[in-house]
Amino acid sequence: MIILPPIELELRKLGLSEKEVKVYLVGLELGPSAVQTIALKAGFARPTTYEIIKKLEQKGLFAETGRKGKRYFTAQSPENILGILRTQKREIEEKEREFIRIISVLELRYSKEKEGIEVFKGKEGFKALEEIISFSSTPDITIINPSKLPFAKQARSNIFQSIKKRLGKVVVKEISTKNSGSFIIFDKIIFFAPGKQKAFLIS
Repeated sequence: MIILPPIELELRKLGLSEKEVKVYLVGLELGPSAVQTIALKAGFARPTTYEIIKKLEQKGLFAETGRKGKRYFTAQSPENILGILRTQKREIEEKEREFIRIISVLELRYSKEKEGIEVFKGKEGFKALEEIISFSSTPDITIINPSKLPFAKQARSNIFQSIKKRLGKVVVKEISTKNSGSFIIFDKIIFFAPGKQKAFLIS
């Protein structure tokens, strides 16, 4: 017997907030409805529900219709979720192209020690970097060439758990390229020089 994960969890993976998921599912259940009806069913205040519906409209998951001078809102077919996936895919591909364009420049610029750039060497230096990353002010972490990082998977897991504990969430994106170095991008940038126990912290 196959046990499917809760649909709410699957929708959250698409980037919808908990409230957006709730309103969308209520909309599917009710069909064309007034904001007040959706709000009562979802258990949210009317202004909050209206704001959520407008956000879902922008994502193609709700549509407004008019009947006898009244405004109704209809949750769109789950097939429209594919539109979100396609948008996310385009955004990721664009970010990857941007990273690839700048990686070569960064490698060239910071492959040698320069004034204003902090340099960390060896195990002790990398241990200090782990702590710096753990205190990231943003939950969004991008890793370029994760397989080339000097940090073990367990060490990375500990770092991400620390960020999640402080900020409530952590979002890690990994991108692999043909470049020889690796990067961790958060509220700072760390460049790990290829083949060396050396890293450059760029604030």
